[in-house]
Amino acid sequence: MNMKKAFDTFFEEMTQNCINNKMIPFKAPCIENNYPTGLFLLHTLDEEGYAQWKPKLQDKIVSFNTIEKELGFSIHPQIKAFLSTYWFLALEGILQNSRGKVHLRLDGITPYVILDTLIRNNFDNEETHFLHGHKYFLIGTYCMINGNDSYLVQVNNDTGEVTAVDVMEKISVKLADSIEELLINMKGIW
Repeated sequence: MNMKKAFDTFFEEMTQNCINNKMIPFKAPCIENNYPTGLFLLHTLDEEGYAQWKPKLQDKIVSFNTIEKELGFSIHPQIKAFLSTYWFLALEGILQNSRGKVHLRLDGITPYVILDTLIRNNFDNEETHFLHGHKYFLIGTYCMINGNDSYLVQVNNDTGEVTAVDVMEKISVKLADSIEELLINMKGIW
């Protein structure tokens, strides 16, 4: 499988859940007038300034050479693919694992994200991981396991493994072997 297929699987499943549950797809504050992203469906704009959105396939090749040189290491292919396949707002989902139901939110990637800055800020921030033997990349700032919502979602740059990390309690819970596997197994919530 590749990242595009994993995203497509997630988006299709998320949309189907919405249809099956007769729900209106999630709306977000529409910023299209000030920052045109191409993600918002303007015909759904309500009087409060919220509109539905849909992901958009990125159409330009992203080079990671400069930031990798600056960082002094190669970025895992899963992380590169996650950052360079689709533009999207935050993705919410539920995942079943050995600890029960996990509710998580992956941070969005829009055309206004300055990729080098995002990568610099989301790699190895000492405040976001208690294990220092590897490089970790932050992809989600919200994750709840068994009522504890203090987890972050991170990717091990060496292995591509996705974990939920509670920094204060020094707990790390494996969520998936890869970002692709995470997307395929997440049940999307609009």
